[in-house]
Amino acid sequence: MILDIWLYAAVGFFILTFCAVLRIVPGPTLNDRLIAVNVAATLACAGALALTVAMGSLLVALVAGLTACVVFAATIRISQVRKGEAS
Repeated sequence: MILDIWLYAAVGFFILTFCAVLRIVPGPTLNDRLIAVNVAATLACAGALALTVAMGSLLVALVAGLTACVVFAATIRISQVRKGEAS
């Protein structure tokens, strides 16, 4: 059995992503939830990068990059629209 450190790193990043996603629901304010979404997206991209190296397929990195762009754009838009509301 070959020890693939990149696969273990990807699994670790995905576990941390799941923990960040769990933080989104009980977040006391909107800012806490938006930060948790950004952290989860960043960790998922890091996991996808490690998975890309482990699998040798660039499709994983492409999908992760496009998803991250959508998530980051959505959080920026939500933070701009809800700026005037009390948290």
